[in-house]
Amino acid sequence: MDNNHRVVNDEEDVLEIDILELGGAVLSKLWIVIVSTLVLAAATYLVCFFLITPKYESTTKIYVINRQNSESLTYSDLQSGTQLTKDYQELVTSRPVLEEVKAELGIDIENDDFKKKITVSVPTDTRIVSITAEDTDPYMARAMADGIRISASEHIANVMNTEAVNVVEEANLPTEISSPKIFRNTLIGGFCGALAAVMIIVIIYIMDDTIKNPDDVEKYLGLSVLGTIPVLDEELVRRRSAGKKSKEASSHSHIVMTETLSDASRIEKEVQQVSDETESMLRREQDNAENDRRGRQ
Repeated sequence: MDNNHRVVNDEEDVLEIDILELGGAVLSKLWIVIVSTLVLAAATYLVCFFLITPKYESTTKIYVINRQNSESLTYSDLQSGTQLTKDYQELVTSRPVLEEVKAELGIDIENDDFKKKITVSVPTDTRIVSITAEDTDPYMARAMADGIRISASEHIANVMNTEAVNVVEEANLPTEISSPKIFRNTLIGGFCGALAAVMIIVIIYIMDDTIKNPDDVEKYLGLSVLGTIPVLDEELVRRRSAGKKSKEASSHSHIVMTETLSDASRIEKEVQQVSDETESMLRREQDNAENDRRGRQ
């Protein structure tokens, strides 16, 4: 048996798949893949555009200096500062910092929820702390980022006894939506729709073990086909029968009409013939009566 075809080996119980045949099955249902892609992409776009509230991100950056020697900044100062990056991250989102910012901005929110709006990152091999605040209002996002920066700078200086916390960048006013990313999500939704459609087609193809033509008998069962019996399309037969009956009915009606017209003509001729015979008989009787009257005179 050809190993490229989809067969089931009873001894080894191995399912072999013809890649070309599988590709043909997918291409034959390509319209389903296209429709699924468009539908899911459109649904993703509508959900992102109408149902998800857009959010904005504002970022500010600080530089932490921790000098062991007041005269100069040494390599050990930089190395120790790099090792304390996780400490900076924890201090920026600590409870005193969050509560101070909430009080200044008048935000009524739990600390855990507020902390989820703040992202702190430290680029590799640097001592720059990046603070990003996210909110549905771009002005509030900027105010939150600046408030966290100011409060965290003081908190870090007091707790770690650092010499200074310098401002690298103040918070910007965001003009573009940070989330949801509509274009990216739409592409992902379309890709997921296409992938789901292809997977369903492949699963149906693999699970379909029906025999569709004589070649499948020899391919899958290893048996020779001695003969085939064609199966008529019932719908096609029904249509042809209906058409044939319609033609027969039309022809029969024509014949009946023709016969009816023929009978009418024949009857008319017979009536005319009887009328002529009657008229001739009356004429003869009148002639005979005239002759008898003349004879008596």
